[in-house]
Amino acid sequence: MPELSVLFLGSQLLAAIAFGCGIFAFWQQQRSSMLRFWFISAVLNASHFGLLGQYEAALFVGLTAIRFLVAAIQPRQHWMLLFMAGATAILLTSYSSPLNLLPYAAAMLGTYGSFQTRLGRVRLCMAIGASCWIIHNMLVGSPVAVLMELAFLLSNLVGFLRARRLAAALAGSSQSG
Repeated sequence: MPELSVLFLGSQLLAAIAFGCGIFAFWQQQRSSMLRFWFISAVLNASHFGLLGQYEAALFVGLTAIRFLVAAIQPRQHWMLLFMAGATAILLTSYSSPLNLLPYAAAMLGTYGSFQTRLGRVRLCMAIGASCWIIHNMLVGSPVAVLMELAFLLSNLVGFLRARRLAAALAGSSQSG
């Protein structure tokens, strides 16, 4: 556990606010709204990693923030490839330990998911990416970020199940009518 310094406490406060924005994102029913709230969450989360001195993670999450915003406005495949190239460039230029592979994997999965038009695919990619971040955040000692990603994973699952239940109910009512 990192020492309780002003920077550490500030990082955890930023992570807590990012947490709130991210949870609110999962409550959104429209892909564009979800991605815009994830943008705000990612900006705060990148700042949190910067305060912790985890600059590689901050770069990946900063790129993620920009990606969320672009994907919300213009979900075109050429943007996806550009962001994947950007994540790869970050990895190649800032690699310092195997720990960097977790944010990279999360960034690649999140990039693919952000540019999918089907919300189910978006949610699946984000769930796997969140799992990578949970492991990363445990290893760097950011308890609020671990809780945030666990909550994102759970909220994502609830949203997924709610959507499937709604789709099944609609399918059942159209068959009976």
